[in-house]
Amino acid sequence: MKKSLLAIAAMTAFAGAAQAQSSVTVYGTLDASMGRVDTGATTANGITTKLVGGAMVSDRLGFKGVEDLGQGNKAYFQLETGLAPFSANTGEVGSGGGNAMTPDTPGSIIANRRPTFIGLENATLGRVDAGSLYSPGFLFTGYGDVSGNNTLGTNLSHATVVTGVADNTDTATTIGGTTSAFKLNANAMQYTSPTMAGVTARVYNVTNNAAASGAGKVTAADLMYNLGKFNAGAVYEVKTILSNSPATKHTSMGIGAGYDFGVVNTRVTIQKGTLDIDTLGVKSPSATVTVTKFTAIAPVTPMIDIFGGYVTLAENAQGTMYSAANTNGKATLMNFGAQYKFSKRTNVYAYYTSLDNDTNSKFGTTTKSGSTGLDPSTFAVGMRHSF
Repeated sequence: MKKSLLAIAAMTAFAGAAQAQSSVTVYGTLDASMGRVDTGATTANGITTKLVGGAMVSDRLGFKGVEDLGQGNKAYFQLETGLAPFSANTGEVGSGGGNAMTPDTPGSIIANRRPTFIGLENATLGRVDAGSLYSPGFLFTGYGDVSGNNTLGTNLSHATVVTGVADNTDTATTIGGTTSAFKLNANAMQYTSPTMAGVTARVYNVTNNAAASGAGKVTAADLMYNLGKFNAGAVYEVKTILSNSPATKHTSMGIGAGYDFGVVNTRVTIQKGTLDIDTLGVKSPSATVTVTKFTAIAPVTPMIDIFGGYVTLAENAQGTMYSAANTNGKATLMNFGAQYKFSKRTNVYAYYTSLDNDTNSKFGTTTKSGSTGLDPSTFAVGMRHSF
């Protein structure tokens, strides 16, 4: 009897040790809001009111795990997909079962791909990731919104989009007119250094020599610095496009800094995207898009925050993504809102966003563009839950 009890105790201790060395976490976010969107157009459908998902933070479902290999080494993985719980059946593959194609018939719950990778980490040497990864240039656009929301962060990624014609449809914004997404790249590898004296460095590379089109190569690096309540960041990214059209290179550079004053946490960033087209050795004038953001969030009480910001967008006369040909385009965007935190996982919010284009511009409140001279706006009330 004693031997049996000892054996059970030993097995229990071994199982506990094994569980302590590895773990898997299921996580996700659901964000639902009722929004009133005004495109600025005078047509009857210029204003729409509907329930949407992911307005403030993208809906997602993910699995991540880590295994302690000993001696300061870890192996880990992340598998993540976007969710579209409020999408309608459009009749397209993956958009929902059955023959019904009406707006009140739910579509597929699975949406766009999100970061999926495996990696190794050493406490002294840093970590290496391999898989489908967001580019540092795109991640820097999120750094631009200190509140961590999409509204003034990743929705305003204009300086990283490298298509010759801005996307004004519901399809994903593309690189160089190809089918490659500008923000998430397959065949990606990145190295992230350990943090030393508050500085963390990352080097990112994508090589796809077999591609007939798309982002044949992406090379990038960024730096992040944290010292108490002060933080700063910088990024440099180059995308080379492989296609049958003229050779194209897009360079995105950004720099920013922030400070938490206690009563208000602030951040300012500037990011510039330059598109170079080389036809038979002759380089065309560079098209440039510049995005400057100032954002802030202030805790009114432990449960209530107010947030907002101001953004300027500009494109030079050589660009045609967000402005009329041969003209300089400019726009300003204002956003403000508030959130009430029931807990660390659940909150409700309301916000208002307004964009003011000049007569030559067609900037949108996301990377997609509208029509020249329109002033779109959005008012939304919603709820977000993370698990």
